[in-house]
Amino acid sequence: MGRPPRIQFAGACYLITLQGNNRQDIFMSSQDRRQFLASLRSCQSRYGLKIYAYCLLPTRAVLLLETSQPNLSAIMQWFCTAYTKHFNSAHDTAGHVFQGRYKALIVDQDSLLAEVTRYVHLEPVRAGLRESPWRYPWSSCADYVQIMRRESYADAEDVLSKFGKNRLTASVRYLKWLKERMKSGSDLVLPVTGGLVVGNAAFLDRVNSRRDTGGGAARLSSLDQARSILEEVMSKHGMDEDRLFGRIQWREVAAIRREAVYRIWKEAKLGVSEIGRMFNRTPSAISQIVKAMESGKI
Repeated sequence: MGRPPRIQFAGACYLITLQGNNRQDIFMSSQDRRQFLASLRSCQSRYGLKIYAYCLLPTRAVLLLETSQPNLSAIMQWFCTAYTKHFNSAHDTAGHVFQGRYKALIVDQDSLLAEVTRYVHLEPVRAGLRESPWRYPWSSCADYVQIMRRESYADAEDVLSKFGKNRLTASVRYLKWLKERMKSGSDLVLPVTGGLVVGNAAFLDRVNSRRDTGGGAARLSSLDQARSILEEVMSKHGMDEDRLFGRIQWREVAAIRREAVYRIWKEAKLGVSEIGRMFNRTPSAISQIVKAMESGKI
């Protein structure tokens, strides 16, 4: 029996863990970590993603994300593909960087959002990498405890607003709250229920009620939008499907095909694998088209 589909719905918040393949390192350099965060920022702008917290450790990455649409699978497919291409190119390797299916727990934001950010920010302490997690350079902890940062990736305001009316007061109180957990000497254990949610049984019931409907409507909408784009492009250029989807490499046909691919990627937000199946091309070929269109080289 196959794994059940991800539960996806607009406004869902996920605690995600990406593990290195065979527990190997997923970061070999600071540039790798910067590229990982740059790809995360691209998802933030492209998909309307909220990044509440993150922590990058040598063999794994932990993310706390909220999706504006029921599309976590599409987001993670795009993200993992983008980072894997960077890693393999930078280190002259091939194959998978991440191990199997990423782990995603749905978080009860109403009562546990702040608690889960604290859990993420204490990852370097649990891993023995840093006694002061706010000084660990590859997590969002500093976004919460520092007043100003040159470059910030985390959407910290929703959590900090619960600690004070202004940023200074909220940051000081959040830092104190973080230190209190560290001084207690006990590990922070999240209330995971049913292996599916960070929350109680009542929250699990609410989430399970969305299993059958969480994402189907948006998925259909994306495919419908892709179809509309195709019809618009074909009508605009007087092109039929046989020529557009065929193997013809005439300059005029190829240009129209690139236009359709790029618009479906950008507007319908389908992944490169899905678009590749649509056009009978490899994901790599679709990715090259998107990259060339983005850079204006075509």
